[in-house]
Amino acid sequence: MKKVFLMVVVAMMTAMSVNAQSNEPRHEIGLSYGLGASAVFDGLGYGISNGIFDSLTGVEAKTKDDIGTVAIEYFYHLNNPRIAIGGIVAYAHYSDDVVKKKDNDIKVGERERDYFTVMPAVKYDWVHKSHFALYSKAAAGVMFHNSNEKDLAANKEYKDNDTFFMYQLSFIGMEFGAKVRGFFEAGVGEQGIILGGVKFKF
Repeated sequence: MKKVFLMVVVAMMTAMSVNAQSNEPRHEIGLSYGLGASAVFDGLGYGISNGIFDSLTGVEAKTKDDIGTVAIEYFYHLNNPRIAIGGIVAYAHYSDDVVKKKDNDIKVGERERDYFTVMPAVKYDWVHKSHFALYSKAAAGVMFHNSNEKDLAANKEYKDNDTFFMYQLSFIGMEFGAKVRGFFEAGVGEQGIILGGVKFKF
């Protein structure tokens, strides 16, 4: 009789636990802003190619607009609520004025670059509470790069489109709140070295 009673209690506790998990919000949509993302990628690419050419020709690119990276992300929490899968869509834009260093920085050209990135992602909560979570996040996908360069002296315009592998590794992330949460992350990749934003859980 005691064994039957114990089995009933365990079954009830298990059912209550499963029900509690199923009542948790499974979906989350987040909007973030990050710094130190495409700027690093962009600097490497242009430093190796155009940077060498610019140094030989006496011109220099001066940043005019640098909006950082804006991203939208979606995650779905599995039966184990600590694990979530989803995706990230990110956008970044940079523009430079190209000036001639030997002629008092006379503007001789313009550069504009746009980055669109789409990445499947996974997230794991190390700490999972109703009003707080400590987590790590990993994503990898494809970046679409569009560039437009104008040579004002020659009145010429050059356009280029490329596709690259891109990723986001957020080593540590924290979120606070109930259904509406603020969050901060530190890592490396297209969303940024440091990023923050707001997310909605439903």
